[in-house]
Amino acid sequence: MSDICDFEWSNNRYRHNLTISELKLGFNRNEPTDRSRALIALKELIGASRDYALKDKSCFQDDEFLFRFLYARKFNVNEAFQLIINYHAYRQRNASILQRLSVLDETIQIALRDGFPGVLPNRDRRGRKVLVFFTANWDYASYSLVTVYRAMLLTIEKLLEDKQNQANGFIAIVDWTNFTFRQSSNLNPKVLKLMIEGLQDCFPVRFKAIHFIGQPWYVEAALAVIRPFLKEKTRDRIKLHGSNLSTLHDCVARDILPTELGGEGPTFNPLNWYHELLESSQTVTKPAPSYCLSQTQIYTKTPAQFVPSVGAHRKGADLTPTQSPSPSPPSSLASSNGAEFLKAATKAAAVKIGVLTAKANDPATNTLLGVTTGAGGCGGDL
Repeated sequence: MSDICDFEWSNNRYRHNLTISELKLGFNRNEPTDRSRALIALKELIGASRDYALKDKSCFQDDEFLFRFLYARKFNVNEAFQLIINYHAYRQRNASILQRLSVLDETIQIALRDGFPGVLPNRDRRGRKVLVFFTANWDYASYSLVTVYRAMLLTIEKLLEDKQNQANGFIAIVDWTNFTFRQSSNLNPKVLKLMIEGLQDCFPVRFKAIHFIGQPWYVEAALAVIRPFLKEKTRDRIKLHGSNLSTLHDCVARDILPTELGGEGPTFNPLNWYHELLESSQTVTKPAPSYCLSQTQIYTKTPAQFVPSVGAHRKGADLTPTQSPSPSPPSSLASSNGAEFLKAATKAAAVKIGVLTAKANDPATNTLLGVTTGAGGCGGDL
């Protein structure tokens, strides 16, 4: 069998000769030429694949998306290709969990505001982004572990837009201090296994270290249960520090850590990352591709979401939204939405006034509409 593989790509049939060893061992990610050759090889494998998971080949032309998988597997083309298959298959198997992934999802917003996850502003000494989790803040009655996972995936996908994060990977610091036994009872084993499968084998992300601090015995027991599902490399990267923060500081410099972790930085504020995600979601110019996890949405309300308040036809009363107000949409949208809103509100108020006027002398109808009439059936107030 020949040890040379010929690849022809683009309308100009530009030809690359790639050896079998290059496909197996990978390319040098620091060499632009090697990166280009690896990308072409990966595209060829995707185009020729008959795997059902890759029935949608729309990612075929998205170089930035494909580079995520090459960086995640250190430019080993075969491993990057298998990771892409795993990614699409995982999404298809868990569509109910991964669909409509947006920062405007109410439960995801609650999780992000509680710091699940939090993202520190500064990188560590090796250029890696630091994710932090203060588990005592988990309000399991308001959102489940699945929501925490969804918020985490949304965060990772946003961070992976930066090439430096693709190349250097991430570290995670999980603070279990004051995490109660009752909270631990909501750590669903099936969801934990799902999270491990996704983060370890299916998503283009590399966690170079995972630090546990302040972990109680029941967390260590849960870790023992999930340990068999972890790869040896992943197991070796989990560091248990207990209450000894000095060992954490040996791994992560104090000057980038918040005061809650014994660092020299400012107090951790989970709203910083939440606001960054929210703002970035409104700067998009086109919908996210179908093969991405996140969903593009514009933070605005439509006229259908507003109803006229009782008595809005009297004294020029304001219309009351059914939900809390949101930031104003762009001016072009605001003008059209405002006009439609006024039309809908005026029509609704007029219809209600007409009904009340026509039925003013019908006690049964007035009672149904919540209208109180005085003695003799007249002079009642709305």
